[in-house]
Amino acid sequence: MDMRNTLRRGLAVASALALLTGAAIAEPAAEEVVTYDSIYSATNPIPEIAARCRPAIVDISASVESWNPDTRVSSVDPTYFGSATYIRADEDGAGGYLLTNYHIVKDGDVFDALWLDGTEMDLELVGYDDGTDIAVMRFEDPAPEGVEPIPIGDSDQLVIGELAICIGNPGTASQMLYGTVTAGIISGLQREDINAGNFSRSVNVIQTDAPINSGNSGGALLNARGELVGIPTLKLGLTYTDVYEGLSFCIPISAVKDYIDQLIDNGNVVRPRMGITVVSIDGPEEAMKRYPPAGAQVVTVEPGAPAEKAGLIVNDVIAEVNGTRVRSASDVVNAIDKCAAGDTVKLKFYRYNYDADGNLTSGYTEQETEMVLELLD
Repeated sequence: MDMRNTLRRGLAVASALALLTGAAIAEPAAEEVVTYDSIYSATNPIPEIAARCRPAIVDISASVESWNPDTRVSSVDPTYFGSATYIRADEDGAGGYLLTNYHIVKDGDVFDALWLDGTEMDLELVGYDDGTDIAVMRFEDPAPEGVEPIPIGDSDQLVIGELAICIGNPGTASQMLYGTVTAGIISGLQREDINAGNFSRSVNVIQTDAPINSGNSGGALLNARGELVGIPTLKLGLTYTDVYEGLSFCIPISAVKDYIDQLIDNGNVVRPRMGITVVSIDGPEEAMKRYPPAGAQVVTVEPGAPAEKAGLIVNDVIAEVNGTRVRSASDVVNAIDKCAAGDTVKLKFYRYNYDADGNLTSGYTEQETEMVLELLD
């Protein structure tokens, strides 16, 4: 059975969260902001954006090489399909780079791209970051005539309610709907703990009601200026008891822009770490005797890591990083991801008292410490 059909049927029956496989821009002036209502007016920007950006979204397939020792026959079988976005051209125009999701290509041996005009190209996997589910692919041939990379926008400037445009290739291997354009609004920002197993790190995603489906993974979420602000990656689908509509999620481009550059330049992503694992805990804004504040609670501490050297222990609750209030594990991860190896990080944390059975008792101490980040991977 075709993998794409299998994935789509799984989505329709039971899966609540499903993967959707199948240079800085100046901040605009206030009058340039295009609202959702504009798509019903003569100033609708979507046709122009679609005409310019659709050719830069390619269909990507990952195939597995196999050899049968009995028949002594080798084969190359497509196993996963999705979309990819043309983000950078070589200076001489001889080739370029595509951005896609890692979950599309992770099991592949051979990769190829089909451009909107029918041009086929072989692809090379340059590198990937499984923590944020991104991968960069390279093509050596010139892009089809007239096709330009999609400019990178700033997802940190998004506001809830503004126009959102998605372009991708939903469908199945037998019926791909190439270059599908859908539109909606930015429904939510910084959505935490939305994960279908494709993120191994904390990624706060963008929520949109623009329809995206299997095959849209790795495509483009665009703003009203036609800038890439997100990467469609998963959606909330159907369960046995509930039907969800308009709940699709994208990786914010600003959260992974530095990683994309690292992949193109070095083929891998290297992050400094404190050497701890943390989980989000809910709580009051300020510490109370028996209630730790909302923050990130330490679960494990690696021996010899910067965190251990700084005195952190299991159950400590981190509430500030470099003077900024943090209320979740994602907040801590995002703050550390912005640092470089050798940077000094200052933490404020709370250490509560526990009895011999591990139960929280009254009383705590507020402490501060600092550490120098290291490359531990």
